[in-house]
Amino acid sequence: MKERSVAEASFVFVGGSAGIGLAAATAVARRGASVLLVGRDRARGEQAARALREAGAREAAWVQADVSSVAGVAQAAERIRASRRVIHGLVHSAMTVRFRRATTADGFELAFGLQYLARYALNRALVGELAASGDGRIVHVGGRAPAGLLPDLEDLQIERRRWSLLRALMSSQVLGYLHVQEAARRWHGLPVTASIACVGMTKTLNAMSGPWWVRALYRLAGTTPERSAENVVRLLTAADARDAHGAVLFDPKRFTPTRLSYDAALARRTWELSEGLVRERGLSFAPG
Repeated sequence: MKERSVAEASFVFVGGSAGIGLAAATAVARRGASVLLVGRDRARGEQAARALREAGAREAAWVQADVSSVAGVAQAAERIRASRRVIHGLVHSAMTVRFRRATTADGFELAFGLQYLARYALNRALVGELAASGDGRIVHVGGRAPAGLLPDLEDLQIERRRWSLLRALMSSQVLGYLHVQEAARRWHGLPVTASIACVGMTKTLNAMSGPWWVRALYRLAGTTPERSAENVVRLLTAADARDAHGAVLFDPKRFTPTRLSYDAALARRTWELSEGLVRERGLSFAPG
């Protein structure tokens, strides 16, 4: 695959101090890019930034932010802008695996708040900096949701239905699909692409800190973060990513974008509902 030069480019990785995010960040660091990591754990973040500099990053830094809340997203956006006026790539890899229902500081179901709403809000907040690069790439690290699965917009917090980890994770994935599809429509005239790179079972810190049976399963069937990050890196470095705009890459072993084609009204309604939830908690955006 023909690559664009990223030696002078700047990339932001949310959740990039470990796992798939760090693997992708290391790949662009080796190409001489500038990298900014966003995360909660200072020791892990600073250690990761040092490793990126050693790998060849033109510059690597870490900023502290907890994007599981809307206030945390606003703080992250402010700190990112203070460090990067132009962004060539924004990667979302922060994920959670909780085997019991948990909520964010805003009262949102955790998977919804962290793996969907935070991504929606940060993309909206930073689209100007991405467009300023002339070729900004947004990449969501996600999972493959079952065909035909649709979110219940009347029960986003999974309060009326029985909560399960699988239901929460799959719902957040489909909401992410709808966001990327609608972003492609709304940002059609901007030099920004939005895509989803699906990954399978990966030996991340989250997975390997689960119950014994989860650890055993991932040791047996899981792949490395570096293998799972391959399509993320391709989306960031491809010479031309336009075919991946508004698309999902289902197979982590192949670069085959599939254009998202959910009901347009559902995608539009999801966007508007998400904007309302974020606005209620004090974060607003320019129209778009």
